Amino acid sequence: MFVQLRYILCLALLSGWCSTLVAQPPSGPSRGNAPSIGKVYGKVIDSSTGKPAEFATVSVNAERGDSLLGGTIVRSNGDFLVENLPLVALKVTVSFIGYKAQVTPVSLSRDRMERDLGNITLEPDAEVLKEFEVTGEKRTSVMQVDRRVYNVDKDLTTQGASAVEVMKNIPGLSVDVDGNVQMRGSNPQVLIDGRPTSMSLDMIPAEDIERVELITNPSAAFDASTTGGILNVVLKKSTKPGYSGQLQAGVGTNDRYQFGGNLNAKDGRWAFNLSYNFNTNNNITNGLTRRTDRSSGETTGYFDQDTRSRSGRTMNGGRLGVDWQVSNRSVLTFSQSLRGHVNSSNDTQTFSSYGPGRELVSRGEQLNDSKGENMGLTSQIMFKHKSPKEGKEWTMDFTYNNSWRESKAGQDLYSYSPAGALLADSPRLQDNLGKSRNSAYTFQADFVDPINDKTKLEYGVKSNVRPDNTSLNVFVTSPTIGTDVRDTSLSNDYAIQDIINAAYINWSQKLTAHWSMMAGFRFEQTWFEAKLKGKDQTYRYLYPDGTDNLGRALFPSLYFVRRWQDSERELQVNFSRKIQRPNHWQIVPFIMFSDARNVRIGNPSIAPEMSNLAEVNHLLPFLKGKATWLTSVFGRYTTDVITGYATPLPSDTTILLNTFINGDVSTTAGWENVIKVDPVQGLQITLSGTVQYTNVSLNAAQGGTRNSGSNWNSKLMMNYRFLKNWTAQLNGEYESPRIQPQGVSLSQYGLDASVSHDFTKKLTGVLSVNDVFFSRRWGNTVDTAYLYQESFRRREMRFVRFTLTWKFGEQNMSLFRKRGQQRSEPGQGGGEMDF
Repeated sequence: MFVQLRYILCLALLSGWCSTLVAQPPSGPSRGNAPSIGKVYGKVIDSSTGKPAEFATVSVNAERGDSLLGGTIVRSNGDFLVENLPLVALKVTVSFIGYKAQVTPVSLSRDRMERDLGNITLEPDAEVLKEFEVTGEKRTSVMQVDRRVYNVDKDLTTQGASAVEVMKNIPGLSVDVDGNVQMRGSNPQVLIDGRPTSMSLDMIPAEDIERVELITNPSAAFDASTTGGILNVVLKKSTKPGYSGQLQAGVGTNDRYQFGGNLNAKDGRWAFNLSYNFNTNNNITNGLTRRTDRSSGETTGYFDQDTRSRSGRTMNGGRLGVDWQVSNRSVLTFSQSLRGHVNSSNDTQTFSSYGPGRELVSRGEQLNDSKGENMGLTSQIMFKHKSPKEGKEWTMDFTYNNSWRESKAGQDLYSYSPAGALLADSPRLQDNLGKSRNSAYTFQADFVDPINDKTKLEYGVKSNVRPDNTSLNVFVTSPTIGTDVRDTSLSNDYAIQDIINAAYINWSQKLTAHWSMMAGFRFEQTWFEAKLKGKDQTYRYLYPDGTDNLGRALFPSLYFVRRWQDSERELQVNFSRKIQRPNHWQIVPFIMFSDARNVRIGNPSIAPEMSNLAEVNHLLPFLKGKATWLTSVFGRYTTDVITGYATPLPSDTTILLNTFINGDVSTTAGWENVIKVDPVQGLQITLSGTVQYTNVSLNAAQGGTRNSGSNWNSKLMMNYRFLKNWTAQLNGEYESPRIQPQGVSLSQYGLDASVSHDFTKKLTGVLSVNDVFFSRRWGNTVDTAYLYQESFRRREMRFVRFTLTWKFGEQNMSLFRKRGQQRSEPGQGGGEMDF
């Protein structure tokens, strides 16, 4: 089926491409019987600086038919020359990002085959500058009413790190001990260059990232599974003629070593990007568990455990991207990435069990060792075509993701009596052998059609097919069981099929001079099936299944925006319906964490949760543009909420099984604020915080437990550039305990510090300290009728890292051409004709 699908998608893509080529108007050196012997020249000046506008684009089109007849790039002195033009009526357009395009009508004839256009002045475009934040010193973050843009290059603490460390610093986001990202209590969907990926964030090096876009409540044009918003990771690629790149190397405590590089090149119709990265580190961390066992309201015993862990991570991989400008309005893009990730860990857990009077009952230790290897591959081909009508375009793309994982873990449990003798069932030796291979085939087509100045229509389709095969075999050796006996309660072999087909439409309408509206509707058909091989068990859900659950396939959205003239001030009110499907680690039956009294494993039987979202955002600039305040009030009502759940293991009630289930309902309301201030030159301060109320309950099958309460978090980032070549940065955060159905999470806080020095314009060194006070830890308390438990773990220990980055490049529109072709003939150009 997948082979047929790929053939169909390829044919669809090629047919769209070929039809576009056929539809292209003829362009070339001649038009009709007019000889191509004319030329135009001049000079382009930046009005804001009075200097030449190097790299501005000059295009020459026929006045009739609008076919492209020639073009060039403005040279470093501002001159341009376009030759071999037909002797007809023409339009000369000079454009550059962040500036208003200048269009000059020109007529060439046999009596006047050359035209000097003199000095053409480019004026800054306030609207474009507002959107792209084009300033002399690139800011770390740019806020808009519907999204936040985070520029990674300006964050010193992420130099030599992964995308996980990048997310940790973005206002409104939090990262847990396993590297999972949350926003407002839900997991956002992670995209790479706007498309899905099978790679985890810790497999993406920070130096490959140009920026991160955070969208809190996406429109119907995006997947409905975006309850937690969207994180779009935009990778670096060439945008200017010539070549550019960087080489980076880093070293730090805890055996941290890192190196990598990227190269971007653009010449004519071709653009290339290539990168490779290697990163490795080791950590020594600790953990703690304190547990009180209960029965009928009475304490029956205590359990204390201390953990010391040594872990290692190694990542390496690269990517290749090619852009081919098929025509002036069509671009074909191909990209390929391959990254590998190896994790290893060794834990020593010492524990003691006590009776109700704190008398020692037993003691022991568990030795855990594990190693996991993960490989991710992403291939993508995309075709984009722009119409002569401004704003009208369509894109079509196909993405293939493939990842495979193998893991091997050993858990050796030794239990002793108070006198030091081995207990009857000790030692218990357990081996966990896991394999997982999953793929994703994604086809997507999007169309944008501005009907007129006030109305725009967007529509598209998407299909996503994800087969997944995951197996886990658990073998146990003990005096009472035997040698290498397969544990059938923990061993399993799953075949998972997940298919989502979608179609959407967005209608945008300008209502008044200040108000606009966008109404959207998305239909998503979902088919999920998990088969447990060898046990004749199947978990399945289908949306819609006839008309019974049609509401689980319909996702409307509505947005109202109010803009103020001559100001960046904006107000947005939005409503949407979303679906949150369980992620890979919530489903797969891998044992992800284990000790003598706890085991954590996924649950393939959980179903998606459904949410209704509402949000009011207000973006207000103040202090004469030196400060921006983004405030958001949000609410969410969720049914079948996916949540963590702890219950005694049926085969051994002294062991607590931690997994995921569908609870009953969850209600969340909050107020988020982000204030960004540039009080003096060189100093940027970003302060953010969220106050949130949560009310969550379990189903009757889990006892109907309900828990409610408030939590808050805040982040502070200060970046100060001083003494011309030095920059210092501080990043700090605090997260209060969060409400969970059976307890609360522990508070979490930390501080990072960095300083950088520009040795030259191309060579920069960064020294950073992560978790200055070694305070970051993640844990929770579980409070039920049968136990009270508090536990925590750490992701990594405090470390110091130094990275050195060398940037290189040359902006040259003739990079791959012969040197002789790069020289202009004497006397050509209009650079000296401004007397």
